[in-house]
Amino acid sequence: MKTKNSAKRILKTAVIQVQSKPYALNENLQLALNLAKEAHDKGANLIVLPELFDSGYCVNDKDAEFGIDFKAIEHGELKNESLSALSDFAKSNKVHLVACSIEKTNQKLYDSAYIIPPKGKIVGKHRKIYLWGNEKSRFKRGKKYEVFTLDFGDFSAKVGLQICYEIGFGVGANLLALQGAEVLIYPSAFGKARAYNWDLLSKARALENGCFVCACNHSGEETNAQLKQTLEFAGDSRIIAPNGKIIVQATKLNEVIIAEMDLNEVALQRQKIPYLQDFDTKLTKKGFGKLT
Repeated sequence: MKTKNSAKRILKTAVIQVQSKPYALNENLQLALNLAKEAHDKGANLIVLPELFDSGYCVNDKDAEFGIDFKAIEHGELKNESLSALSDFAKSNKVHLVACSIEKTNQKLYDSAYIIPPKGKIVGKHRKIYLWGNEKSRFKRGKKYEVFTLDFGDFSAKVGLQICYEIGFGVGANLLALQGAEVLIYPSAFGKARAYNWDLLSKARALENGCFVCACNHSGEETNAQLKQTLEFAGDSRIIAPNGKIIVQATKLNEVIIAEMDLNEVALQRQKIPYLQDFDTKLTKKGFGKLT
């Protein structure tokens, strides 16, 4: 069966797995940019980085210091090292970047994923809604599920953002897919103790929504001596096809994985197994309404 629009829509996507260090912003940023350059040199035009890749994940005591004031930067009131470097990279290499950092707005902190296109200014942002463990005391919750349309010249792609723990909440992915998302992107800091969850849930999100999933994780260990805290991450960053099968998966601490995603496969898979077409939004809304 063919889709109505048979024009090729091949999105070459890179997912970058890294081992970050707490507080080592310059070192983490340089590592990420070096790997992003490798991804660009291999032809990627969409590049994804993990959750809190720049500050490191275990920086609980200094979250505010690493917070980026997106609004102030947008209005030219101040600059931020991470955002400036990522913006410059996107502009000079004409790529789309998806990154995730601590956001600071009106003295409130959020765990936020964002999209930087070749023009260099943020065009989409997702504040993490479902916070894991002590993130509940670190960050405020987000309140929106939005889909962003990215322009790749010959074609466009509809992208939805979620972060780490949110991969376990299927309803969020459903809401994005029902709004037209063809690619779900999960910048993450997923623990090794729950590697089984990571494997199962990432494939489930792709299959049930008939879309590509880019699950981008930290690797190795991250130790914060001041907080006496050590976390070991699952690694296993992967790109998953709409049929739930892994296309490519990372095996090293610091690695670039790349896949050519044929976005036309999304419509084909959704025709083949019509989960979204048969999704009863009215009944679901009614059911959730009884719980509130």
